[in-house]
Amino acid sequence: MKEKKMLNLEENNIYFYYNKNKLIENFNKFSKLGNIYYPLKTNSNEILIKTLQPLINKENNGFLISSINHFEKLKKLEVDPLHMCFINVLAEYETVKYLYNSGVRFFSFDNLDSIINFLKYADLSKVKLAIRISTMQLIKDKFTHLGADFEETLKILTFLQNSKCKDYGISFYIQNNLKKENNILEKLLKYIQENYDNLGISFVSIGGLEKSEKIKGEIINDLKNKLKINQVILEVGKNLVEDTIEMETRVIRDKMVNGKQIVIIKNGIYSGFFDILLYNKKFSIYLKSKYDGEIKVEYEKTEENDVEFYMCGGSSDSGDKIGKMYINPKYKDELKKDAKFIVKNVGAYFEEFFMPYSSDLKKVFIEV
Repeated sequence: MKEKKMLNLEENNIYFYYNKNKLIENFNKFSKLGNIYYPLKTNSNEILIKTLQPLINKENNGFLISSINHFEKLKKLEVDPLHMCFINVLAEYETVKYLYNSGVRFFSFDNLDSIINFLKYADLSKVKLAIRISTMQLIKDKFTHLGADFEETLKILTFLQNSKCKDYGISFYIQNNLKKENNILEKLLKYIQENYDNLGISFVSIGGLEKSEKIKGEIINDLKNKLKINQVILEVGKNLVEDTIEMETRVIRDKMVNGKQIVIIKNGIYSGFFDILLYNKKFSIYLKSKYDGEIKVEYEKTEENDVEFYMCGGSSDSGDKIGKMYINPKYKDELKKDAKFIVKNVGAYFEEFFMPYSSDLKKVFIEV
Protein backbone atom coordinates (compact mmCIF):
# COMPACT_ATOMS: atom_id res chain seq x y z
CA MET A 1 0.00 0.00 0.00
CA LYS A 2 1.31 3.40 -0.91
CA GLU A 3 2.16 5.52 2.17
CA LYS A 4 0.24 8.73 2.62
CA LYS A 5 2.43 11.78 2.45
CA MET A 6 2.36 13.61 5.79
CA LEU A 7 1.61 17.32 5.53
CA ASN A 8 4.33 19.39 7.16
CA LEU A 9 2.43 21.92 9.29
CA GLU A 10 5.49 23.39 10.97
CA GLU A 11 5.10 26.37 8.69
CA ASN A 12 1.92 27.21 10.64
CA ASN A 13 3.65 27.31 14.01
CA ILE A 14 3.41 30.46 16.11
CA TYR A 15 5.90 30.32 18.99
CA PHE A 16 5.15 31.62 22.46
CA TYR A 17 7.96 31.96 25.00
CA TYR A 18 6.61 31.64 28.53
CA ASN A 19 8.46 32.89 31.62
CA LYS A 20 7.01 30.86 34.51
CA ASN A 21 9.26 32.48 37.12
CA LYS A 22 8.10 35.95 36.07
CA LEU A 23 4.48 34.93 36.62
CA ILE A 24 5.28 33.64 40.11
CA GLU A 25 7.21 36.84 40.86
CA ASN A 26 4.25 39.00 39.73
CA PHE A 27 1.86 36.92 41.82
CA ASN A 28 3.98 37.26 44.94
CA LYS A 29 4.20 41.05 44.57
CA PHE A 30 0.42 41.44 44.34
CA SER A 31 -0.07 38.98 47.21
CA LYS A 32 1.54 41.47 49.57
CA LEU A 33 -1.38 43.82 48.90
CA GLY A 34 -4.35 41.44 49.11
CA ASN A 35 -5.85 38.14 48.00
CA ILE A 36 -5.52 37.38 44.29
CA TYR A 37 -8.34 36.28 42.01
CA TYR A 38 -7.23 35.66 38.43
CA PRO A 39 -9.78 36.22 35.60
CA LEU A 40 -9.69 33.47 32.99
CA LYS A 41 -10.94 35.91 30.34
CA THR A 42 -7.42 37.43 30.38
CA ASN A 43 -5.75 34.20 29.26
CA SER A 44 -7.24 30.76 29.80
CA ASN A 45 -4.19 28.80 28.66
CA GLU A 46 -3.74 25.65 30.76
CA ILE A 47 -0.02 26.30 31.18
CA LEU A 48 -0.75 29.55 33.04
CA ILE A 49 -3.54 27.99 35.10
CA LYS A 50 -1.29 25.12 36.20
CA THR A 51 1.35 27.61 37.34
CA LEU A 52 -1.22 29.60 39.31
CA GLN A 53 -3.02 26.59 40.81
CA PRO A 54 -0.66 25.87 43.73
CA LEU A 55 -0.31 29.59 44.48
CA ILE A 56 -4.08 30.05 44.59
CA ASN A 57 -4.64 26.91 46.66
CA LYS A 58 -2.25 28.11 49.38
CA GLU A 59 -4.26 31.13 50.49
CA ASN A 60 -7.72 32.67 50.23
CA ASN A 61 -7.26 33.24 46.49
CA GLY A 62 -9.18 32.07 43.45
CA PHE A 63 -10.07 32.17 39.77
CA LEU A 64 -12.65 34.50 38.22
CA ILE A 65 -14.87 32.81 35.66
CA SER A 66 -17.23 34.44 33.17
CA SER A 67 -18.81 31.40 31.53
CA ILE A 68 -19.63 27.72 31.90
CA ASN A 69 -16.75 27.05 29.51
CA HIS A 70 -14.35 28.62 32.03
CA PHE A 71 -15.84 26.48 34.79
CA GLU A 72 -15.45 23.29 32.76
CA LYS A 73 -11.85 24.13 31.92
CA LEU A 74 -10.99 24.57 35.61
CA LYS A 75 -12.96 21.48 36.58
CA LYS A 76 -10.94 19.44 34.05
CA LEU A 77 -7.79 20.68 35.80
CA GLU A 78 -9.27 19.64 39.17
CA VAL A 79 -9.66 23.16 40.54
CA ASP A 80 -12.02 23.17 43.53
CA PRO A 81 -15.24 25.13 42.70
CA LEU A 82 -14.80 26.82 46.09
CA HIS A 83 -11.79 28.56 44.53
CA MET A 84 -13.95 30.04 41.76
CA CYS A 85 -15.97 33.24 41.58
CA PHE A 86 -18.51 33.82 38.81
CA ILE A 87 -18.25 37.49 37.79
CA ASN A 88 -20.58 37.76 34.80
CA VAL A 89 -23.37 39.97 36.17
CA LEU A 90 -25.17 39.73 32.81
CA ALA A 91 -25.46 35.93 32.90
CA GLU A 92 -28.91 34.45 32.63
CA TYR A 93 -30.77 32.50 35.30
CA GLU A 94 -29.96 28.97 34.12
CA THR A 95 -26.21 29.68 33.86
CA VAL A 96 -26.00 30.90 37.44
CA LYS A 97 -28.12 27.99 38.66
CA TYR A 98 -25.94 25.46 36.83
CA LEU A 99 -22.78 26.83 38.43
CA TYR A 100 -24.35 26.89 41.88
CA ASN A 101 -25.50 23.28 41.50
CA SER A 102 -21.96 22.42 40.36
CA GLY A 103 -20.44 23.68 43.61
CA VAL A 104 -19.54 27.33 42.94
CA ARG A 105 -20.36 29.46 45.98
CA PHE A 106 -18.97 32.90 45.11
CA PHE A 107 -21.02 35.07 42.71
CA SER A 108 -21.25 38.69 41.54
CA PHE A 109 -24.54 40.55 41.05
CA ASP A 110 -25.50 44.11 40.17
CA ASN A 111 -29.26 44.12 40.78
CA LEU A 112 -31.63 42.93 43.46
CA ASP A 113 -33.92 41.00 41.11
CA SER A 114 -31.06 38.65 40.17
CA ILE A 115 -30.39 37.95 43.85
CA ILE A 116 -34.07 37.25 44.52
CA ASN A 117 -34.03 34.76 41.60
CA PHE A 118 -30.84 33.26 43.06
CA LEU A 119 -32.71 32.66 46.32
CA LYS A 120 -35.08 30.25 44.59
CA TYR A 121 -32.41 27.56 44.85
CA ALA A 122 -29.43 29.00 46.77
CA ASP A 123 -28.73 28.94 50.50
CA LEU A 124 -27.59 32.49 51.32
CA SER A 125 -25.92 31.33 54.52
CA LYS A 126 -23.42 29.31 52.46
CA VAL A 127 -22.47 31.76 49.70
CA LYS A 128 -20.19 34.75 49.18
CA LEU A 129 -21.64 37.61 47.12
CA ALA A 130 -19.90 40.55 45.43
CA ILE A 131 -22.11 43.50 44.53
CA ARG A 132 -20.62 45.20 41.50
CA ILE A 133 -21.08 48.94 41.59
CA SER A 134 -20.98 51.25 38.60
CA THR A 135 -17.98 53.57 38.55
CA MET A 136 -20.41 56.18 37.19
CA GLN A 137 -21.53 56.58 40.80
CA LEU A 138 -18.36 58.66 41.19
CA ILE A 139 -17.17 59.54 37.65
CA LYS A 140 -20.44 60.38 35.92
CA ASP A 141 -19.07 61.35 32.50
CA LYS A 142 -17.22 58.06 31.88
CA PHE A 143 -19.84 55.67 30.56
CA THR A 144 -20.09 52.03 31.59
CA HIS A 145 -23.06 49.72 31.13
CA LEU A 146 -22.01 47.49 34.03
CA GLY A 147 -22.66 47.79 37.74
CA ALA A 148 -25.39 49.03 40.06
CA ASP A 149 -26.13 52.70 40.61
CA PHE A 150 -26.10 54.15 44.13
CA GLU A 151 -29.80 53.55 44.89
CA GLU A 152 -29.71 49.97 43.63
CA THR A 153 -26.56 49.24 45.61
CA LEU A 154 -28.16 50.51 48.82
CA LYS A 155 -31.23 48.36 48.19
CA ILE A 156 -29.09 45.25 47.69
CA LEU A 157 -26.86 45.85 50.72
CA THR A 158 -29.82 46.60 52.97
CA PHE A 159 -31.49 43.40 51.77
CA LEU A 160 -28.36 41.34 52.44
CA GLN A 161 -27.81 42.95 55.83
CA ASN A 162 -31.20 41.59 56.87
CA SER A 163 -30.66 38.16 55.30
CA LYS A 164 -28.80 34.98 56.22
CA CYS A 165 -25.84 36.02 54.04
CA LYS A 166 -22.86 36.90 56.23
CA ASP A 167 -20.18 37.22 53.57
CA TYR A 168 -20.90 39.94 51.03
CA GLY A 169 -19.00 42.92 49.71
CA ILE A 170 -18.51 45.47 46.97
CA SER A 171 -16.64 45.04 43.70
CA PHE A 172 -15.72 47.55 41.02
CA TYR A 173 -13.63 47.61 37.86
CA ILE A 174 -11.42 50.49 36.70
CA GLN A 175 -12.11 50.36 32.97
CA ASN A 176 -9.80 51.83 30.32
CA ASN A 177 -11.64 55.15 30.07
CA LEU A 178 -10.79 55.83 33.75
CA LYS A 179 -7.08 55.01 33.60
CA LYS A 180 -6.03 58.63 32.98
CA GLU A 181 -8.02 59.98 35.94
CA ASN A 182 -5.65 61.18 38.67
CA ASN A 183 -5.54 58.87 41.69
CA ILE A 184 -8.62 57.00 40.49
CA LEU A 185 -8.08 54.02 42.81
CA GLU A 186 -7.76 56.26 45.87
CA LYS A 187 -10.87 58.22 44.84
CA LEU A 188 -12.98 55.09 44.42
CA LEU A 189 -11.83 53.57 47.71
CA LYS A 190 -12.55 56.84 49.53
CA TYR A 191 -16.01 56.94 47.90
CA ILE A 192 -16.76 53.43 49.16
CA GLN A 193 -15.58 54.32 52.67
CA GLU A 194 -17.83 57.37 52.75
CA ASN A 195 -20.95 55.76 51.27
CA TYR A 196 -21.00 52.09 52.26
CA ASP A 197 -19.86 52.04 55.87
CA ASN A 198 -22.08 50.30 58.46
CA LEU A 199 -23.81 48.15 55.84
CA GLY A 200 -22.21 44.86 56.85
CA ILE A 201 -19.77 44.40 53.97
CA SER A 202 -16.88 42.03 54.70
CA PHE A 203 -14.69 42.61 51.64
CA VAL A 204 -13.95 44.89 48.68
CA SER A 205 -12.90 43.43 45.32
CA ILE A 206 -10.95 45.62 42.89
CA GLY A 207 -10.44 45.02 39.16
CA GLY A 208 -8.54 46.90 36.46
CA LEU A 209 -5.48 47.49 38.64
CA GLU A 210 -2.16 49.03 37.65
CA LYS A 211 1.12 47.21 38.21
CA SER A 212 1.78 46.21 41.82
CA GLU A 213 4.54 48.76 42.34
CA LYS A 214 2.11 51.58 41.51
CA ILE A 215 -0.35 50.57 44.24
CA LYS A 216 0.23 52.04 47.68
CA GLY A 217 -0.16 49.38 50.34
CA GLU A 218 -1.24 51.96 52.90
CA ILE A 219 -4.43 52.82 51.00
CA ILE A 220 -5.43 49.14 51.03
CA ASN A 221 -4.74 48.87 54.77
CA ASP A 222 -6.56 52.15 55.41
CA LEU A 223 -9.63 50.80 53.61
CA LYS A 224 -9.63 47.61 55.69
CA ASN A 225 -9.27 49.52 58.95
CA LYS A 226 -11.89 52.16 58.23
CA LEU A 227 -14.52 49.74 56.93
CA LYS A 228 -13.52 47.02 59.42
CA ILE A 229 -13.49 44.45 56.61
CA ASN A 230 -11.72 41.09 56.58
CA GLN A 231 -10.48 41.01 53.02
CA VAL A 232 -9.40 43.00 49.98
CA ILE A 233 -9.51 41.00 46.75
CA LEU A 234 -7.36 42.05 43.81
CA GLU A 235 -8.82 40.95 40.48
CA VAL A 236 -5.51 40.86 38.64
CA GLY A 237 -5.33 39.75 35.03
CA LYS A 238 -3.38 41.92 32.62
CA ASN A 239 -0.65 43.01 35.01
CA LEU A 240 -0.24 39.49 36.33
CA VAL A 241 0.39 37.76 33.02
CA GLU A 242 1.05 40.35 30.28
CA ASP A 243 4.84 40.49 30.63
CA THR A 244 5.24 36.72 31.10
CA ILE A 245 4.84 35.77 27.41
CA GLU A 246 6.51 36.84 24.16
CA MET A 247 5.55 35.66 20.68
CA GLU A 248 7.67 34.91 17.66
CA THR A 249 6.12 35.17 14.22
CA ARG A 250 7.66 35.26 10.76
CA VAL A 251 7.32 37.14 7.50
CA ILE A 252 5.50 35.04 4.91
CA ARG A 253 5.73 37.59 2.08
CA ASP A 254 7.39 40.92 1.31
CA LYS A 255 6.72 43.24 -1.60
CA MET A 256 6.74 46.80 -2.89
CA VAL A 257 3.45 48.48 -3.83
CA ASN A 258 3.57 52.01 -5.29
CA GLY A 259 6.94 52.54 -3.68
CA LYS A 260 5.76 51.33 -0.26
CA GLN A 261 7.58 48.46 1.41
CA ILE A 262 5.20 45.85 2.83
CA VAL A 263 5.87 42.84 5.05
CA ILE A 264 3.15 40.31 5.76
CA ILE A 265 3.50 38.26 8.93
CA LYS A 266 2.01 34.86 9.66
CA ASN A 267 -0.64 36.09 12.10
CA GLY A 268 -2.57 39.32 12.47
CA ILE A 269 -5.86 40.86 13.60
CA TYR A 270 -7.63 37.47 13.60
CA SER A 271 -4.84 35.76 15.52
CA GLY A 272 -3.95 37.84 18.54
CA PHE A 273 -3.66 41.46 17.40
CA PHE A 274 -7.37 42.31 17.79
CA ASP A 275 -6.64 44.94 20.45
CA ILE A 276 -5.39 47.13 17.60
CA LEU A 277 -9.04 47.51 16.59
CA LEU A 278 -10.51 47.54 20.10
CA TYR A 279 -8.17 50.01 21.77
CA ASN A 280 -5.76 51.18 19.05
CA LYS A 281 -3.05 49.31 20.95
CA LYS A 282 0.57 49.72 19.88
CA PHE A 283 2.30 46.40 20.41
CA SER A 284 6.00 46.25 21.27
CA ILE A 285 7.51 44.63 18.17
CA TYR A 286 11.16 43.78 17.50
CA LEU A 287 12.88 42.55 14.37
CA LYS A 288 14.98 39.49 15.14
CA SER A 289 18.07 40.69 13.28
CA LYS A 290 20.49 38.10 11.95
CA TYR A 291 23.39 40.22 13.15
CA ASP A 292 22.38 42.50 16.03
CA GLY A 293 19.74 40.68 18.06
CA GLU A 294 16.36 42.29 18.71
CA ILE A 295 15.84 45.66 17.01
CA LYS A 296 12.83 47.71 18.11
CA VAL A 297 10.29 48.67 15.47
CA GLU A 298 8.78 52.13 16.02
CA TYR A 299 5.37 53.55 15.16
CA GLU A 300 6.86 57.01 14.53
CA LYS A 301 10.20 58.19 13.21
CA THR A 302 12.89 58.48 15.87
CA GLU A 303 15.61 59.45 13.38
CA GLU A 304 15.25 61.47 10.19
CA ASN A 305 16.48 58.65 7.93
CA ASP A 306 14.36 55.86 9.47
CA VAL A 307 12.85 53.54 6.87
CA GLU A 308 9.06 53.35 6.61
CA PHE A 309 7.30 50.05 6.00
CA TYR A 310 3.83 48.56 6.42
CA MET A 311 3.14 45.45 8.48
CA CYS A 312 0.06 43.37 7.67
CA GLY A 313 -1.39 40.07 8.87
CA GLY A 314 -1.55 36.88 6.85
CA SER A 315 -5.32 36.30 6.90
CA SER A 316 -5.93 37.50 3.31
CA ASP A 317 -8.40 40.07 4.64
CA SER A 318 -7.76 43.60 3.35
CA GLY A 319 -8.45 45.02 6.82
CA ASP A 320 -5.78 42.89 8.46
CA LYS A 321 -3.26 45.67 9.07
CA ILE A 322 -0.88 45.91 12.03
CA GLY A 323 0.28 49.40 11.10
CA LYS A 324 2.82 51.72 9.54
CA MET A 325 6.25 51.13 11.08
CA TYR A 326 9.73 52.61 11.07
CA ILE A 327 13.14 51.04 11.51
CA ASN A 328 16.81 52.01 11.25
CA PRO A 329 17.85 51.88 7.55
CA LYS A 330 20.64 49.47 8.52
CA TYR A 331 18.00 46.73 8.77
CA LYS A 332 15.96 47.53 5.66
CA ASP A 333 17.34 44.56 3.70
CA GLU A 334 16.35 42.17 6.50
CA LEU A 335 12.65 42.93 6.03
CA LYS A 336 12.26 39.91 3.77
CA LYS A 337 10.38 36.62 3.63
CA ASP A 338 11.25 34.33 6.58
CA ALA A 339 12.49 37.22 8.74
CA LYS A 340 11.28 36.87 12.31
CA PHE A 341 9.62 39.36 14.65
CA ILE A 342 9.27 39.15 18.42
CA VAL A 343 6.15 40.69 19.97
CA LYS A 344 6.63 41.45 23.67
CA ASN A 345 4.04 41.38 26.47
CA VAL A 346 1.37 39.22 24.86
CA GLY A 347 0.35 37.30 27.99
CA ALA A 348 -2.94 39.18 28.36
CA TYR A 349 -5.85 38.67 25.91
CA PHE A 350 -3.63 37.92 22.90
CA GLU A 351 -4.31 34.18 22.82
CA GLU A 352 -7.99 34.70 23.59
CA PHE A 353 -8.22 36.59 20.29
CA PHE A 354 -7.16 33.65 18.11
CA MET A 355 -10.37 33.32 16.11
CA PRO A 356 -11.71 30.29 14.18
CA TYR A 357 -10.65 32.12 11.00
CA SER A 358 -7.04 31.43 12.06
CA SER A 359 -7.53 27.93 13.45
CA ASP A 360 -4.88 26.45 11.12
CA LEU A 361 -2.22 28.26 13.13
CA LYS A 362 -0.62 26.10 15.80
CA LYS A 363 0.42 27.77 19.06
CA VAL A 364 3.66 26.22 20.31
CA PHE A 365 4.69 27.03 23.90
CA ILE A 366 8.28 27.05 25.05
CA GLU A 367 9.15 27.70 28.69
CA VAL A 368 12.16 30.00 29.16
